[in-house]
Amino acid sequence: MVHERPEGEESTMDMGLRDKVVVVTGATANIGRATAVAFAAEGALVVVSGRDAEAGAAVVAEAEASGAAQAVWIAADLRDPEAVSTLAQRVLSELGGIDVLVNNAGGNATFGAFVESDPESWAYDIEINLVATMRMTRAFLPHMVAQKSGRIVNIGSTAGTIGDPFVASYSAAKAGVHGFTKVLASEVGVANVTVNAIAPYATVPTDPDEAMSTGSRSHPEGLFKTMSTDEAQAAMSIFRTGALPRPTARSGEIAAAAVYLASSHAAFVTGEILHVDGGVRLAWSHPEIRAAMANMQGTEMPR
Repeated sequence: MVHERPEGEESTMDMGLRDKVVVVTGATANIGRATAVAFAAEGALVVVSGRDAEAGAAVVAEAEASGAAQAVWIAADLRDPEAVSTLAQRVLSELGGIDVLVNNAGGNATFGAFVESDPESWAYDIEINLVATMRMTRAFLPHMVAQKSGRIVNIGSTAGTIGDPFVASYSAAKAGVHGFTKVLASEVGVANVTVNAIAPYATVPTDPDEAMSTGSRSHPEGLFKTMSTDEAQAAMSIFRTGALPRPTARSGEIAAAAVYLASSHAAFVTGEILHVDGGVRLAWSHPEIRAAMANMQGTEMPR
C-alpha cells in the first residue's frame, strides 16, 4: 500500500541545502509560498520576493518557524529591469552570494480566443513568464558561473508542453521557458550549474489564504483578470483530468520537486522538464476512456 506523506511533514533525507542561499520569486502565494517554506525546512537561507509586502512578511515568518537559517523579504516587480538589478545586488552584497534560484513568478493577463486577443496582453504574458525568468537568471548567472556551482529551477507549465486553448500567449511563454531551460543547461553545465524546469498542471494551495496575495496570479486584482461567465464556462470545458483520482496538485508537491532539483541528490540532472501533472498528458484524460477504466475496476469517476 502506498501512503502519501502529509504536506508539511519534514523529510528525513538530507538534501544538502542547509545554509544555502535560495531566492524564490513570486513567493507570496501558492507554489512560491510553499517552495520558500520547503527550502526553509531544509535549513536554507531563503529570500522571499514578490510584490505584496504584507503577504511577504507572513511567508518570512512561516519560513523562520519552519527552520530557515534566515528568511529575508525583498520586494521586486520583475517587469522592471532596475528592480531585478537591485534585487540581485542586495542578495549578492548582503547575503554573500546565491546557490539556488527558483524562477516561479508568472501568470497571464487574459483568457479567450486568440483571434479576439489584444496584442498588449501577449506582451504582458511573455514579459511576466519568459522575460522575467530570463532577466532574473541573467542577473545571477555570472555569479554562479564564477563560483562554479549553482542550481536554477524554472516553473514552466503543461500549457507549455501541450498548449491550453484560450491562453495562447501564456502557453507560448511557458514553452519558451522550457526551451530556455534546455539551452541554458547546455551552455552552463561545464560550470557545474544545473538548469531544470517543473511543469505543473492545476495546482491549488492547501491554505486558501495562499491564493489571496495582491499581485499573485490567483487574486482577482492581480495578474489574472476576473473571468466573465462565458469565459469561466470555456475554462471548465478544457479542464483536463489525469490518471489519478485527485485532479489537482498540492502546492507542496511542486515545492518538493523544486527542493529535489536544487538538492545534492540532483547534481547529475540538468536540462529536464519535470512534469508534476497527475498524468494529464496520458490518454486517461479522455472522459470515455476514464469511464471505461473506472467501470472495469468497479470505482467511481473522480469529480
